[in-house]
Amino acid sequence: MTNRRVAWIGPMFVAAVLLLAACGNDSTTSGSGGSGSTGSTGGSASGGATTISTATVSGVGEVLVDGNGMTLYTLGTESSGTIKCTGSCAQSWPPVLLTGGATAATAGSGVDASKLGTIDRPDGGTQVTYAGMPLYLWVGDTAPGQATGQGVAGFSVASAAGAAAASGSSGAGGYHY
Repeated sequence: MTNRRVAWIGPMFVAAVLLLAACGNDSTTSGSGGSGSTGSTGGSASGGATTISTATVSGVGEVLVDGNGMTLYTLGTESSGTIKCTGSCAQSWPPVLLTGGATAATAGSGVDASKLGTIDRPDGGTQVTYAGMPLYLWVGDTAPGQATGQGVAGFSVASAAGAAAASGSSGAGGYHY
């Protein structure tokens, strides 16, 4: 039992440190200019295109993932057409950006192509949206099949239905960008 307890303390500690570092900077709202985005993206299966698919994550269910199988998130305080996660927020929650001259994301398995879209970020780049909501990765997820960002800082796992996926995990919420 002690080994199991130690196994989850490390990743949770790293996630907490990153979250606190991001929350300590006031450049987390749109219009602040921020320090730019770290710009993580989906996979390059289609010549640099960002691919959005679905996968099943234990304890959460079917969720949206990028081309590398990493869980995608939405920020509950953002509404369609607005970006609030910039600057240090975007360092902990990298936006899913189009790359390689792509003009649209690619719908992979389980994804409704008509729900995919884009939005121009105030700190640069074109971010992929699903059902109008900007998509993000979480630096605390280090491998496909993880959803450690569920409920953290107002973020929720994105589902193919276009809404936040339900989860038994409440995360470390309380911070709102």
